[in-house]
Amino acid sequence: MRAPALTLTLTLTLLAPPLLPSPALAEDSTPQTALASLPSPMADRITADPARFANRALDMIHGHGRDGALTAADVDRALALERAFVRARALRPMHEADLDNDGAVSADEITARAAILGADGRARLMRAHTDADSDGDTSVSATELRAAADSAARSAVSNRAEAEARAILAFDLNADGRVIPAEITSSMAALAQAG
Repeated sequence: MRAPALTLTLTLTLLAPPLLPSPALAEDSTPQTALASLPSPMADRITADPARFANRALDMIHGHGRDGALTAADVDRALALERAFVRARALRPMHEADLDNDGAVSADEITARAAILGADGRARLMRAHTDADSDGDTSVSATELRAAADSAARSAVSNRAEAEARAILAFDLNADGRVIPAEITSSMAALAQAG
C-alpha cells in the first residue's frame, strides 16, 4: 500500500508549478538603484533638484493615480489626456472660423473671423491658419486641421515631459507596479541628503 502513496506524492510534486520569485518577495530597491535605471540626463535633472521632481511626482500620483498610487497605465492616461486637451485647444480657433461647418476653413472664413478680433487675436488666428495650410491652397482641410492639432500636442507634451512622467515609475521601490507618495518622498529625501 505504501507504493501508491509514494506514487501519488511524486506525481503531485512533479505536477506542481515551480516556485518563482514574485514582486512581493523581491528585495526592495533603493533610490540610488531607481536613479541608476534612468537615462543619465533624467537622473541628472532629478539629482539636481529632487524637490522639484518630488512635487511633480506627487502631483501625478494625486491627480492621475488611483487609490493613492500611480501605475504605468495611469501615466499613459495622463499623457493622453494632456495631448487631447492641447489638440482641442489648438482646434478651437479654427472651428470658430468654420462658418459653414464643413470641417475645413477657407481663406474667406478665416478673414471673416479675424475681422472681429483684436490685433493680437487676429495675428494669432491668421498665423495658425497659414501654419496649418500645409498644401498652400489657402484652405485648411479637416486632415490639415488634425495634423496641426497633433503637431501642437507633440510640442506641448515634449519627449522630455513624457520621460519625466515615466521616470516616476522607477521609484516603485517594492516592485509592486504602483508608486505611492511615501516611495517618492523617502527617495527624494535620500537623494537630497546624498547630494
